[in-house]
Amino acid sequence: MKKLLLFFCSLFIIYSCTNGLNKSIIEPLTVDELKINMKRDTSFTDFYSMIQEIREYVLKSDVTQAKFADITYKRVKKYNDKINDTTFLRKIINEQREIYDSKFPDYTNEVDSILTYWQAYKSKYSLDSLVQIEYSELWKEYYSYSNDVKSVNIGFLITPLKGTIEQLIFRYSIKPKISNDGKLGYFDTHRCLASSPIYSAKTLYWEADYSDEKYLANKTSSEVSKEYAFNIEIVEVRMHGENMSEKLEMIPESVSDALKYGPYYNGDVIRELIDPNYVPFYEFSKQALNDAYKTIDSEVYTLFDEYYNDFYEDIDY
Repeated sequence: MKKLLLFFCSLFIIYSCTNGLNKSIIEPLTVDELKINMKRDTSFTDFYSMIQEIREYVLKSDVTQAKFADITYKRVKKYNDKINDTTFLRKIINEQREIYDSKFPDYTNEVDSILTYWQAYKSKYSLDSLVQIEYSELWKEYYSYSNDVKSVNIGFLITPLKGTIEQLIFRYSIKPKISNDGKLGYFDTHRCLASSPIYSAKTLYWEADYSDEKYLANKTSSEVSKEYAFNIEIVEVRMHGENMSEKLEMIPESVSDALKYGPYYNGDVIRELIDPNYVPFYEFSKQALNDAYKTIDSEVYTLFDEYYNDFYEDIDY
């Protein structure tokens, strides 16, 4: 029995030495060591890829090497497995949820009511809901002494949707339909102002920019419709003596973000309009999770924390 025990102990020692997991993470594993670990654990390939990226961060400076050189593959593997253990995480989350629910009520219905109100408000005063603008035709002016084009004027059909428009500002750009991305560029965008009241659907004309005029001069109205797209952005609409964009500025910033980007910003709505002391659950539970991670291995926790902070700082948003 003792011989059998010694045999298994010897196997364990030999395996521990040959699998390379007791090496510092700043040392790459050999091919043989990788083979051993990949046969034993199918997830080791992804784990090792992650370690390679972390190693690049550690090797950036002598300070980080000295700070994390004692951390082994085995320690990082144990830490990584633990923080991805759903049972471990669920226990912490459930505990924090009980505490959280005792501190903050469920604001879901109130947030839904607020967003519903402001969504209707936004739809009512949206500039796109007040006027429709679309390309109509070209009108060309010729020199009296020749058939050469003197100027090209672009006609836009302006259709008021909710009453008389007293003034209107919009921008447009012309792009070939085959390469149109639907966006208005900075240098190829033109600004149009209509300063007289528009009571009903009406085509108004603006002289084409010189850069557009060069290719529009030889095109008919129908050819332009077939070959080119007009990307249009309404900048300002004045009705009833008011600039309608000022109405939209009344929407709270948090609400505007929530309507545009989704529920992630609901917490900001609660803080701005319901409870200034509100903290979303993910923020509330974050500290408890971090404390739990530190108890697994505080040095590996610090390594992960510094690595991911450095990673996100390098991302160009």
